[in-house]
Order: sequence, then structure tokens, then C-alpha cells
Amino acid sequence: MMIVNDQSQRTRRVVILCVICFALQLALAPFIVIGAGHVNFCLVCAFAAAFMGGGSTPLWVAFISGLFFDLTSTTPVGLMTLLLVLAAFVLNLGDRDRILDEPVRCLRDGAVMVLGVELLYQLMLLIVEPGVPIFDVLFLRWLPASLLDWLCLVPFVLVLARTKSDVLTLGGSAKQSFPGKRYKL
Repeated sequence: MMIVNDQSQRTRRVVILCVICFALQLALAPFIVIGAGHVNFCLVCAFAAAFMGGGSTPLWVAFISGLFFDLTSTTPVGLMTLLLVLAAFVLNLGDRDRILDEPVRCLRDGAVMVLGVELLYQLMLLIVEPGVPIFDVLFLRWLPASLLDWLCLVPFVLVLARTKSDVLTLGGSAKQSFPGKRYKL
């Protein structure tokens, strides 16, 4: 089997991922809460794009996702943007689509990076808004937000791992032959 690196299909997958994550961020994120920790679908979008590879594309997706999160929340503008770009830089190991090759490793790396990004984010917010007890920051914001982010990252990674490059093509010709069938689709 020959693996073809089709940049237009990868771009379509990233655009669809961004649209879905941004819509979920606006529609569902304010309502998915544990303690004081909210889910961050923009972080999920940036990490999934970083796992898909593509040179500088994951960095741009991380920048746009972070900026979208910062502009739709009441936090300082640029903080999540910086953290997501740095995390995408660390997670992006080149032009290889890691989700298709090793989804379990992506989930492991994503869990570690989610914990790190959320911890730095909460600590920076603690500097901006002093007087909040550290217990509240760690156990009511950081751990629940990290858990929610990782739980939302899992289905995205698993779905992207199961999809071949021709499934998310927005009308592209996906021809598959099924054994035992007379006709090809």
C-alpha cells in the first residue's frame, strides 16, 4: 500500500476540525463544568492539529484557536494563545500524521501536555487575580479542567485515527471496494 501525502485532504481535515471545535467551544463549553473547571475545545483543536502534522499548519491552528479562546472568554488576551502555540510546537514532530500511526501515544502525550498547559494557565491567572486560594486553583480549576480537556480530546483522536484521508473530504470521490461484492462504490 502506498501512502500518499495529500496536502489538500489534510487541509480539509484541519478546517473541519477547527469548525467543529469552535462551534463546540461557543455552544457547549460554558455548560460543561466540573467544580470551576471548564472544558476548552480550542485546546483540543490545537492538539489534534499538532498530532496530524503538516509543517507550520498546526502552529497556525494553535494560534487561531488560542486567540479564539482568549477573545471568547474573560481572561487576558494572548495567554492561551502563547501556551497553545508552545504546546503545538512541542507536539508537532514534523510532517507525519501521528494520529493515524500511533493514536495511543498521541493520547498519552496529549494527557501530559493538557496537564502542563492547564497548570501554567491557572498559575498565570493566579498571578493576574491575586487572593484566590491555591487550593481552589489546583483542585477546583486545574484538575477538573485538565480532566475535561483530556476526555474531550480522546474522541477526537480516536475518530481521526479511524478516518482515512478520504473520509473527511467534503464531497471528494471516496472509492472503496468491498470483498465479496460485485459492484464498487
